[in-house]
Amino acid sequence: MLDLVIDHIIDQYDARGITLDQFQIDAMTALGKGRDVFVSAPTGSGKTVVAECAVEFALASSSRCIYTAPIKALSNQKFKDLQARYGEEYVGLVTGDVVINREAQILVVTTEVVRNMLLTRDSEIADIGYVVLDEVHFLGDPFRGPVWEEIILQLPGSARLVSLSATVANIDEFTSWLRSVRGTTEVVTSMVRPVPLEQFVATKRSIVPLFDDEGGAAFRPQRSATNEDAGRRRRGKPAARRRQVLRMVQERGMLPAIHFIFSRKGCDQAVADLLDADVFLTSKAESDQIRQRLATLTASLSVADARTIRFGFWAKALSRGFAAHHAGMFPAIKELAEELMDAGLLKLVYATGTLALGVDMPVRTVIIEDLIKWNGEDFVAIGATEYTQLIGRAGRRGKDSHGNAVVVATPDLDVDHLLRIGSGEVDQLMSAFFPSYNTVVNLLSYYTYDQARAIMGQSFAQYQKNADLGQIEAKLGRIDRRIARISQTLNASCELGSVTEYLDLLQAAGRASKAERRRAKESYKQEIDDSWNAVVTGMLYAFARGGELDYGVVLSISERKIRVVDIYGELFWVRRDDLSSQLRELGFFDIPFGRSVRDRQVRNDIAELIEDRVAERVDLDLDADLERSWDRHAVRTSPVLEAHPVHSCPERYEHRRAGSEYMTLMDRKRELLQLRDSYEGSVAREFDATVSVLENLGYLRFVDDRVKLGVGGSLLKGIHSEADALTVMCMSEPIFAELSPAKFAGVCSALLCDRRFASQRPRDPQLRAAWERIEANMEDLVARESAAGIVRTGVPTPGGIEAFTLLASGADLEAAVASSRLAVGDIVNANRRLIDILGQLVDIGSDSWLGESAYQARELLRRWDWN
Repeated sequence: MLDLVIDHIIDQYDARGITLDQFQIDAMTALGKGRDVFVSAPTGSGKTVVAECAVEFALASSSRCIYTAPIKALSNQKFKDLQARYGEEYVGLVTGDVVINREAQILVVTTEVVRNMLLTRDSEIADIGYVVLDEVHFLGDPFRGPVWEEIILQLPGSARLVSLSATVANIDEFTSWLRSVRGTTEVVTSMVRPVPLEQFVATKRSIVPLFDDEGGAAFRPQRSATNEDAGRRRRGKPAARRRQVLRMVQERGMLPAIHFIFSRKGCDQAVADLLDADVFLTSKAESDQIRQRLATLTASLSVADARTIRFGFWAKALSRGFAAHHAGMFPAIKELAEELMDAGLLKLVYATGTLALGVDMPVRTVIIEDLIKWNGEDFVAIGATEYTQLIGRAGRRGKDSHGNAVVVATPDLDVDHLLRIGSGEVDQLMSAFFPSYNTVVNLLSYYTYDQARAIMGQSFAQYQKNADLGQIEAKLGRIDRRIARISQTLNASCELGSVTEYLDLLQAAGRASKAERRRAKESYKQEIDDSWNAVVTGMLYAFARGGELDYGVVLSISERKIRVVDIYGELFWVRRDDLSSQLRELGFFDIPFGRSVRDRQVRNDIAELIEDRVAERVDLDLDADLERSWDRHAVRTSPVLEAHPVHSCPERYEHRRAGSEYMTLMDRKRELLQLRDSYEGSVAREFDATVSVLENLGYLRFVDDRVKLGVGGSLLKGIHSEADALTVMCMSEPIFAELSPAKFAGVCSALLCDRRFASQRPRDPQLRAAWERIEANMEDLVARESAAGIVRTGVPTPGGIEAFTLLASGADLEAAVASSRLAVGDIVNANRRLIDILGQLVDIGSDSWLGESAYQARELLRRWDWN
């Protein structure tokens, strides 16, 4: 029967003029044979066809299909798509704050929802025949990744799992883990995009190819950014550059396009700049159609709300064919932009990276303004997987013969990095799993302690650590063999005693006196001088500048400086004062004869040869000591040290210099042994530590080797958030029971741990007192976590307390935005999450003040319909 379903899907696509790719057919066939399926393919390649097949199989077999998405926007979009295809009665939506037709045969949910269903042993689980995990590579996300892993670990074996992922480097490792926890899993991969992608660089005057016909680099700027430039942000006026890029893209017929700017403010300013420049990208007929859709939206808004969301500004931009798309925008305007782009009416969207997560907005061209973005702590280069997802929006199947990816050339563009990530390089998928408090109490509600602990050991995180253990053991073996060889040479160099024993005593001696430190500093300066004076051309050296290790070959020597080409292919001059270490000789190096080192390719060839020569040294960190301060040579004398025979040797300082590699290897060995110990059963130990905090709080206890949940532990079973334990702690505070429903809603917003909220405390005395209890509980919990050696809880923030108190009290959106100083989209998104948290409190607090307060607070916030 399922074969007929597959034939039906193939025929449907044939009727639309689309021939399915072999990987899609292979995946559907494997699913039809009752196997789990893992599909890894580029963005835009059509992985969704396999998910649709799972839906069709569920309908054909009278079972249920759970379709998950990583973010609410994707859930909403997929819900609408499936409703349009199968009918409203067959499709439901559950996203925490929204529940529509929960009993439907096809249920679209966020990953958190299905995880919660599994944890609480929801009765509906038994009816599930298929589960689709979309964007499963999100498993590596540090904040939300553990949810994917928990689903995979706890999904019943009777349900078939369809995992869809962008291409990752360690597919074999991930699928091997899937098979270890899920059984037979068919792996289907594809590297082919149905719409070919061409990559370009936009210079000041033209758009030029990034690669030549043979796949080699076609674009080479006058200057490429150095490593020192990577974190430096340029200043200037980007408006003219953006308009120039738009003009070139428009002239080449590359619209519609998404222009990625990794800043909400930057996206909004880009739209404002086009309006100021009086840019029109639409015809009159297209503008009229857009205004008709805008009229429908404006009819649903009050005057105050329209003013707050800057409706006039966005309406003007949309009617001219361009817009922005980011989480800070009013949701209805953002969704309208998606609809207009899908209808072919919108020509340009300035977007942050969140649009690359899978929102269906395919375009002809993707423009990337910068390869550097702010990650909340620092400016970092975007990785290969993220770049691939960004450009994956380019190329509409059935509309475009090819897609275009255009990276804007700037003075600090790292072209080598662009070539790497643009050549198909992909990132490793690394687990971010940890046992949350909520996960632990739910597992202990249904499993024995040992069984729950064993589940932790089955995680992908532990699987990867176990694989790393083999590499650590192998590296320890190589270090031991090298130590043995060096020890033999060192001990043979002194007739008085064992040099290695003496070196071991030196490493354990501790901090030296000021006089000894002064002597060591002068001695090390002399070592640097001696190595500088002995430098020769053609020699490969390890050395440090400013404490940073480098490897390089000396090309020429002048009176005061030496010319070096290093392991990165960089050509530069080094002066004596630049050195923070000695120049360590690593042997002579054959420099290509008759070729100029001014040629970048020649330097790259040399760099590769250097890298090959020092690979072992880098892997074992044999030259790591050069990065350390001179004071490592200062040793405190002691009776034990002075009693050793080698201490009286007149050549003991020479023995110490000769033993630098031995001491480095011993340091590395100690580090690896500690790392090995930390890896063995590390996730299970995290579980133990989490249990210890819960036991310390009184939320669980052990009775006759069995775990019993206290009141707090029972409540914690129903709280799924970044601050789960903190939330339960706070709900026992008397002041929370005294709050009005509106104030209760406001105070609970602090438990969202939203980093976008400001740090200002509420002015109202009762609200401030409640916030102070949250702070006190957080301090208590952090101290308990620190004692257990774990970090579990997000940081609560007070900046939304007054805003949500206002909203729940009947104030309008304008007042809430003014009070919080948040973007309107952040208020709306936080409101949805707050409704979700309040709903959890309703469930756990039934028949108590908590349930009633949470219910009333939730209903006050539900009055706002901003969808």
